[in-house]
Amino acid sequence: MSYIETATMKNSTIMFLYSEREEINLSPSYQRQGGVWTLEKRRLLIDSILNDYDLPKIYFHSLDAAAASKTGKRYAVIDGRQRLEAIWDFLDGKFTLASDFEYQRDPSIDLTKLSYSDIAKRYPKIRVKFDSFLLPVVTVTTHDDDLDLIEDMFSRLNEAVPLNAAEKRNAFGGRMVATITEVSKHQFFLEKVRFGNGRYQHKEVAARFLLVEDSVREHANLVDTKKVYLDALAHKYSRDKKKATELRQSVCSVLDVMCEEFVERDELLQAQGIMVVYYLLFKGAIEAGETQKITRRKLLNFRQKLAENRETAIKQYPEASFDLLEFDRLNQQGTNDASSIKERYRILSTSLRIPALQLSGPTTTGE
Repeated sequence: MSYIETATMKNSTIMFLYSEREEINLSPSYQRQGGVWTLEKRRLLIDSILNDYDLPKIYFHSLDAAAASKTGKRYAVIDGRQRLEAIWDFLDGKFTLASDFEYQRDPSIDLTKLSYSDIAKRYPKIRVKFDSFLLPVVTVTTHDDDLDLIEDMFSRLNEAVPLNAAEKRNAFGGRMVATITEVSKHQFFLEKVRFGNGRYQHKEVAARFLLVEDSVREHANLVDTKKVYLDALAHKYSRDKKKATELRQSVCSVLDVMCEEFVERDELLQAQGIMVVYYLLFKGAIEAGETQKITRRKLLNFRQKLAENRETAIKQYPEASFDLLEFDRLNQQGTNDASSIKERYRILSTSLRIPALQLSGPTTTGE
């Protein structure tokens, strides 16, 4: 039976951990993305350290000999990545103290806007005090090195933290979560989409593509691309490497074609809500052997038609296209509903005269 054991790390000063940072994996598979904290939050942490406030515990997974040998790391951070990154960034001179910082031990000492190197030069005793600050690090080991227990612990520790759906799903682990990550690193996401990836937005869209691919292949229909169904997909194929690989290859083959048409940081790809509709458009054209009918210019023209139709509706409503008005409405609300995806896909493919996928039966909200 697997179980967890914890112990307090004896030598966990700031400078010791900084010197050993190459042996600490900040981004194991279950971790949330780094660099999420704002400058204000990072400064507040350094303020707390300099003023001797207690800090929340940091948890390290102590890797067994085999894992350490394979990865070159002795530890993996379960909880505390943002804190460690903030501390190390301060040591590396990437930000300074706040303009309203107050050194409570001696308010006459003005440390405002100083960097770590400034403090080291002007106030070496304070620098030594900072370096010697003992971070509350707890090491965690598991019987048989059971990663599932570590992933479960990560989820429990972050239960009170506002993780978004993609970050929570990333903590599941398993083959499908790894596949989502692989798809999110496709050239399409790295070069073409215009929205960022600060909170795993790319992974969220990649998961939707995989879910759509699975539902079309398995049921010739669509399901909602909401959290509950994306999570279900991650669990469904968590141990099915073959199926996950098949889905990844299918999705990436569509993304390869999409990459040829969209430009770098394309203005057409600045909203997540339209991404699945574009994916279906290209998938249908590929299966019909008519990808040449999809051009970026046609997509831009369609967007212009939407804008002109809105103006027409304001001036002469009966003259406006109901389909285009409906596309507008659906594109602004409930974009993850299967019915919305299906209807917008129908309107767009019809407008561009591009063969559509044959989706059987009524629109469904999951199996």
